[in-house]
Amino acid sequence: MILAPALLWLPLGCIDYFVDGKNTTISTQTVTETFTQAPVPGVDVLFVIDSTGSMAEEQAGFGAAAGGFVASLDALGLDYQIGVTSMDVADEGALLGVPWILTPDDEGLAADLAKNLAVGTGSTPPSAGLDAAALALTDPLGFNIGFRRPDASLQVVFVSDADDDSGPVLGADPVSAFEAMLSTEASGNGLTARASAVVGDVPGGCTGTSGTALPGTRYAKVAADSGGTVASICAGDFSSIAAAIGAGSADWQLSFPLQADPIAGSAKVYVNTVLVESGWVIDDAGPALVFQTAPPPDALISVTYQLSAG
Repeated sequence: MILAPALLWLPLGCIDYFVDGKNTTISTQTVTETFTQAPVPGVDVLFVIDSTGSMAEEQAGFGAAAGGFVASLDALGLDYQIGVTSMDVADEGALLGVPWILTPDDEGLAADLAKNLAVGTGSTPPSAGLDAAALALTDPLGFNIGFRRPDASLQVVFVSDADDDSGPVLGADPVSAFEAMLSTEASGNGLTARASAVVGDVPGGCTGTSGTALPGTRYAKVAADSGGTVASICAGDFSSIAAAIGAGSADWQLSFPLQADPIAGSAKVYVNTVLVESGWVIDDAGPALVFQTAPPPDALISVTYQLSAG
């Protein structure tokens, strides 16, 4: 994860080219940027829970699996924060419960998470989980200050027995709009931003011990497109589902955004002062330095490159 990249501008250099019978001199600058890989991966987990009348058993079942979810995060050694909001946009995406941001320092973490996941069942259907998640992440009223950290990946977990009915916040195509939000989150710090969905089976829905669930088509698409977990809300026992979502929340940083676009072929990359000649690329679209395998914990990463002064 990026820790305040340092940018060093070195003296101007010149490259001579012979173009159309004339000598053309192009000024260049040498730039060095440095980054530090985090000691442990950080992840912010946002649960978005359906709060309509049919969800009492599912909220209780998912709360019962809270201990397994926390254990999976702890086993991976993650630096995590967990927040819960409802799918009722009247809640403005505010994180619910006390404390509303849960961390490993909370001695009663599993029990507190179970309580927070019980968001209630008083909302009028249909639910708008994508809209609610967008409100929670953009936090227009400042309810959730401190939840979304600049050096942490993002995992949004939708739990519902019906499909999404968003629109007022995200517009006519809420799936594409929310996927764009995830992409923006990821490109902002070079870490993953994905969704997971515990919903009715697609395409036909499902029936479990707590009743029937409609297919969660929109949620499942966002989860599949972002590389998250898609699981059935009719499963009954959510322990394995919670563990799978927890395991999918671990991400070491692979991509390190650059402040300028290097001249092609000019980049040199060092990890802990050792020149690394393969296993990375410069993504011009970022621009960013992207590794195939994450640098080790606490590694010092530097990239030196040239760019046109013009």
